[in-house]
Amino acid sequence: MRPESRDSTPDMGHNPTTSFGKRALLSAINAASRLVRRRENGNAPEEINNILVVELWNIGDVVLLLPFLGRLRAAYPDAKITLLARPHARVILDGSGLVDEYLDDRGSSDNWLSLNPAEGGWGDLVRLRNQLRGRDFDMAFQCRPHIREHLILSMSGARRRIGLSFGDDDGVLTDAMNLNEGMLHKAEDWLNLAEIAGVPAATASPELHLLETEKEEAIRFLQNSGIRDEDILVAVHPGASTPQKRWPLERFAEVARMLSEREGTRVIAFTDPAGYGAPLAKIENVIEVKASLREMIALISQCSASIGNDSGP
Repeated sequence: MRPESRDSTPDMGHNPTTSFGKRALLSAINAASRLVRRRENGNAPEEINNILVVELWNIGDVVLLLPFLGRLRAAYPDAKITLLARPHARVILDGSGLVDEYLDDRGSSDNWLSLNPAEGGWGDLVRLRNQLRGRDFDMAFQCRPHIREHLILSMSGARRRIGLSFGDDDGVLTDAMNLNEGMLHKAEDWLNLAEIAGVPAATASPELHLLETEKEEAIRFLQNSGIRDEDILVAVHPGASTPQKRWPLERFAEVARMLSEREGTRVIAFTDPAGYGAPLAKIENVIEVKASLREMIALISQCSASIGNDSGP
């Protein structure tokens, strides 16, 4: 069984033939892309000065992007790497040195490439086009068979456009990975795209960066909560972006209760901003945590183990 690690809900992008309208839109994008000047494959590393990476999905998807970004940075240390993502990407990757510029997608609609203008999104598309114009990207990457992301790569004007292909007639991409080959763990999909693009392999994979003050605050919180240095600390995060990804809360409670009864083991349980997970705090010896994204990263870094769903944490 292949791991489900995409931290996103299936949408029109996972089925390239979902409707006539979407196929027609893809054909139009393909036709326009053929008018864009292409560069032959095999760019020398010194020719790569400006790179665009598109990852418009959730927290976990940004985390799984780390090995790929590390590979880009190691191969092209002087290149400018621009990441088009949701605002949480800047928070997660802060201090990592892997991204030089963030283009935050603050679109008013999750489906801002709707075929129906009445549903909104076209204004966001124009705004993004204006942001990408004139940036002279050498390479642009995307890793999801989504029409929106194909259009972004086409609009980028990048001389090499690398991503998951919709098929043999995909005119957007200069370097393509077949859709059937791109259904592995998302981190593997990204690394396979790097391989296709000829990006040299990196010797090490980067980790999330934490400030010393963030580590100290996490340690101080745990000490004030009665956690000893010798305790085995386990984090439990029962939340996820969609209900379908959530293991039943009562089962998380059973695990937390069992662990908390073990001598020398302590459990911290994260309650999300909407309050999901709060019942775990009623279990004896379980410490409830309501934390920001950076605080959560710092606390989990102090744990021996973490138990959760297919989700960002």
